Amino acid sequence: MDEIPEIEDKIKALYLYIESNTSDTESDSWYYGHNPIIVSYINNLSKKDCEKLASEIWNWKEEILIDLADPFLEIRNPNLNGCFLYCKIFMEINDIENEEYLLGNIHVVNAIPKGSQPMSFYIDLENKITRLNEKLNGNYKYPVEQIKLKINTDNK
Repeated sequence: MDEIPEIEDKIKALYLYIESNTSDTESDSWYYGHNPIIVSYINNLSKKDCEKLASEIWNWKEEILIDLADPFLEIRNPNLNGCFLYCKIFMEINDIENEEYLLGNIHVVNAIPKGSQPMSFYIDLENKITRLNEKLNGNYKYPVEQIKLKINTDNK
C-alpha cells in the first residue's frame, strides 16, 4: 500500500497502512518511504484523533507497534508526546531483537517533560532496560545510565 487509506476512522486507516506494509523489508523503504508518510499523517491528526491513537495502539500487534516506534521520534503534533510513546512501545515489546533495536534510541526518555509521567513509569522502564542489558551481556550501559539520569532529574 503506497498511501494511507482515506476512510473516516483515521486510526484504523493508519493501522491498515502499517499492517499492509509490515512485510516490506526493502532496504531503506521504511526510513525514506513509509516513516515520512506516517509522520506527516500523525502530524495532521486532530486532538481527538490523537487521543484515540494514544489509547488504541496498545491493542495492536507487536509487529505493528515496532513499525510505529521510529515515526513517533519524528512527530511534531502538539497533542502527542512521541518520545513518551516510543518508550511506552519499548515497554510493550517482548521480542528480544525488537527490544534491542528500540533500546538504541531509549535516550529519548530525557525529552519527556519533567513531571508528565508517574515515577512508576520510569522505574518500570529502568527495570526493563536493566534486565535487557543483562541479557545482552552488558553491552547497553548507556541506556541504563540515561534512565537513571531521568529518574534522578525528575525526582528533584
